[in-house]
Amino acid sequence: MPLSPSDGHSRRLLPSLTRLAACALLALGLGLPAASADAPPPLPGADRPAFQEALDLWLQDDEAQALPALAELAERGNAAARLLLAQIDKIPSLQGPYLAQMPRAERIALLRAPGGLSGRSWIAEIEDVAVADAWRALHWPDARPELMARFDALGEPRAARTTMVVLAAREHEGLRDLPLDEADPELLYLLWRSAGPDRRAEIAARVPAGHPQRQLMGEATDARDLDRWLHQSAAAAPLVALCNTLCPEDGEAGTCLGAAYQALGSHDALLTIGTPSEALVDQDRFLASPRGQASVMRRILLGTTMRGRRLMLARVEGQSACLAAGLSAEADRHRRVIPGVTPRP
Repeated sequence: MPLSPSDGHSRRLLPSLTRLAACALLALGLGLPAASADAPPPLPGADRPAFQEALDLWLQDDEAQALPALAELAERGNAAARLLLAQIDKIPSLQGPYLAQMPRAERIALLRAPGGLSGRSWIAEIEDVAVADAWRALHWPDARPELMARFDALGEPRAARTTMVVLAAREHEGLRDLPLDEADPELLYLLWRSAGPDRRAEIAARVPAGHPQRQLMGEATDARDLDRWLHQSAAAAPLVALCNTLCPEDGEAGTCLGAAYQALGSHDALLTIGTPSEALVDQDRFLASPRGQASVMRRILLGTTMRGRRLMLARVEGQSACLAAGLSAEADRHRRVIPGVTPRP
């Protein structure tokens, strides 16, 4: 049976839906245009037919057709194409085999703006676009925790979580006193690491029993708790979408889910996998697409060294044969083809 988010997640959405309805009624009463409180602001160029066509090709995993079309649009000033190319250039899991087989100079010319020794990220060429400004701010070392709220306000929850992960990796001192209400509840353990006893106790009180964060906070957890969380939490959506496609038979998708989480080997990674930007393509559409699911598999593969990949795939094979087959096929797609040399099995 295909997996789906829990009813509990739907209940958490009710307050937001209530606020949205209130905003709509207020707008009608005042004669103002109604707007979704959760909808990202429009991105210049995103509604252009040529961009939508290129985006559709990319989501279908046709990089050979999509990326040159996006590059042409970016050169003409399309901000949406520039943002998408900048994200693909920055995030390895968004890069497919077409890019993997491409010589470096051609790759740079395709993904970046001209300038300097290695080109310039297109994100530096986007002016007066809030979501691009926020991503650009994250790339700088002086990014601050306030950027998480900025991304949330722009309707970019994945970017907000990415910001928290990046700042934790930088050991940003601003996280030490960050109000817990301002932190993503799925990533509270990042604050626990540098907290004193009192703050650790407060954090622990907010993390439900059986949550995978408990293990990351030094506690023993039961495999059944992890399995329950993976089946119920909206945070597991990238793995749920992948397993529903690779392992559609009854029971197999559930086995795939636990094997995928273990193979990924990073709670941070699971929370930050997904759409390059909600302003470009929403998370559900991205995760359901061939490119989205390939990016999830690619992220799993990138989490293991080439030397350890065979061992990881063998371990997955013992848990979920359909997941192992999908990961092996994705790894094969990225093998560099050298003329005259037969690839090693």
